[in-house]
Amino acid sequence: MLELSTYNLLLYFVIYSFLGWILEVSYAFYSQHKFVNRGFLNGPFCPIYGSGSLILIIFLNSFKNNLMLLFIFSILLTSFLEYITGYVLETVFNTRWWDYDDNAYNIKGRVCLSFSMMWGAVAVFIIKFVHPYIEIFTNKIPVIHEKILFYSFTTYFIVDLTVTIISLIEFRKIIIQLEQLSKEIKEKYSYFLEKTDVIEVPIKELKIKYDNAITSIKINHKRLLSAFPNLMSKSFDNLIKEIQNKLKLKR
Repeated sequence: MLELSTYNLLLYFVIYSFLGWILEVSYAFYSQHKFVNRGFLNGPFCPIYGSGSLILIIFLNSFKNNLMLLFIFSILLTSFLEYITGYVLETVFNTRWWDYDDNAYNIKGRVCLSFSMMWGAVAVFIIKFVHPYIEIFTNKIPVIHEKILFYSFTTYFIVDLTVTIISLIEFRKIIIQLEQLSKEIKEKYSYFLEKTDVIEVPIKELKIKYDNAITSIKINHKRLLSAFPNLMSKSFDNLIKEIQNKLKLKR
């Protein structure tokens, strides 16, 4: 770690964030057959890959000649990073960004054995085969160019992160509004479906509130919903199914 300069660390972060974005976009294209910007930020970068790769390089690079230990430690470290990241995002923004509940041997849906082993294999591949070439490439960059890249990318990430955080704060307010509306829908539907056949008025009123909340969702929010399809489903799936079932029974 002491041998790495600040410029090296930033360049590694940028390169691996970009490679991680390519990996995520490729996986999304394979599974959904369309382009999806899977980055947390607006630009073509996934910071979790950049941060994770830096941590792997700093702590595990000394194990690169022992593949078994490297693989085991990579699984443990990447699983820890993914779990902590998922926990922080759920706590701060009150939403779940990915969900492994349907995968075997998962821990609270934040990590699971199959993906942890996959991340471990990816980490071994990066440290053993990818990073040596990236290290050679970055070492050939003149110091003056490193400084220019350092300040340029630092400025870019600060701006992009600021815009993303502001967007997420706005999105969280919309989520809270929709959650409150969901409770209201559940209460009113339960009452009107049991007491009377006249439900058109409350339906219209709630639909207007719902439409107003939905129209307040901006382009950045829609991108996040597209990038993380499980972002809101856990909050509303049970409610929607319950309403649909009650309406069917009423009819």
